[in-house]
Amino acid sequence: MTSEQLTAILLAAIAAPGFWEVLKALIDKVMNRKRVTNEELADSLVEIRKGYDSQQKDIDSLKDSFKTMRDEEEVKDAQAARRRILRFNDELLRNLDHSKEYFDDILEDIKIYDTYCGEHKDFTNGKTVMATKNIKRCYENCMEKHSFLS
Repeated sequence: MTSEQLTAILLAAIAAPGFWEVLKALIDKVMNRKRVTNEELADSLVEIRKGYDSQQKDIDSLKDSFKTMRDEEEVKDAQAARRRILRFNDELLRNLDHSKEYFDDILEDIKIYDTYCGEHKDFTNGKTVMATKNIKRCYENCMEKHSFLS
């Protein structure tokens, strides 16, 4: 066993549930002048390893839960961006004027939505294609005519 492996085992042991109970039992034996055999020490390490494995499973489960929550949040963000894009386009179709800042904000939503759709091919897409074209056309028109809402 290399020193790196031993160090890893000891660090895992310290973090494992039950480590302190095993250490206490070993100290009790030493204090009572009982000899600790290699077999007892090995058994103790096996128990510590079981605790470490259990902890690792819990950590892996938490990672999976976090990834699922993050993925769900990204879907909600993309859907919210899509709603804002479609609402903004509806306002343009009703001839409502908008500030440059509002246009810029929607253009950022378009970028976020398109990026998400590009990275997630299974996500329902194509719902903002015409709205995006219209928004960009209106933006260019407002830029040329300096006709943003002040």
